[in-house]
Amino acid sequence: MTSANAVKDQAITGIFVGNQLSFSDTLMNLVNSELRCIRCVRTASLSDILFSDQEFAQGVQLIVVDEMMWSELAMLTPRLREKFANANLVLSYRKPATARRMIEACNSTDFDCDIGYLPMNVQVDCWLSVLRILVCGERFMPSELLAVEPPVEEPCALAPPETVVKLEPAEKSDAPGVIVDDFGLTERELQVLKAVSEGKQNKIIAEELSLSQHTVKLHMHHVMSKLGIHNRTEAAIWYLGRHAEQARA
Repeated sequence: MTSANAVKDQAITGIFVGNQLSFSDTLMNLVNSELRCIRCVRTASLSDILFSDQEFAQGVQLIVVDEMMWSELAMLTPRLREKFANANLVLSYRKPATARRMIEACNSTDFDCDIGYLPMNVQVDCWLSVLRILVCGERFMPSELLAVEPPVEEPCALAPPETVVKLEPAEKSDAPGVIVDDFGLTERELQVLKAVSEGKQNKIIAEELSLSQHTVKLHMHHVMSKLGIHNRTEAAIWYLGRHAEQARA
């Protein structure tokens, strides 16, 4: 993906800071396809954009930084705000604990460190909706970052047997956006993964699930990120192996 400096003459208004594993080419294509009001690119580091010229900086409306750089973002926020006066600063995250560390760091500083947050492990439509809010310059704070985690209570040894509740397997959920797998996969992601394991092309998968091909690609991007795999073949092997284990259980 072209760096921000190399395409400064193309009226870029959004920058995703991170590597291809964080923001894949498929993801960038989806953003530029669905949000036609902006033009986004990916660049590897915050230093790449800090040394851009002022004319370029004035046109930037959105800077999304991967969670791996949260501490760097916290330290450089004053410089980024000075350089990109019109930009909404955003931390993208997959682990809520990382985002909470960013919040704690912001609360412990004296300068303006008020930024937005973009959760990556959510349904595609929801993710795009949040991104649209951020593009408009609004701050977004997911409810999971506001909730106070309740203390873990030790189980009561004297509790009668009838008080024990057996939970039904999550796989029975029919909601596409609900996590239904031990690996954090949603129902929709499992549907796409199953179709991939059957050797179907993205065009066919999109038609069967009433999705766009860009959305199918993004679902696969999320699947590979969650499972730590690198291509469709590994994804199909993982799914078939998992299915075989469940059949034997």
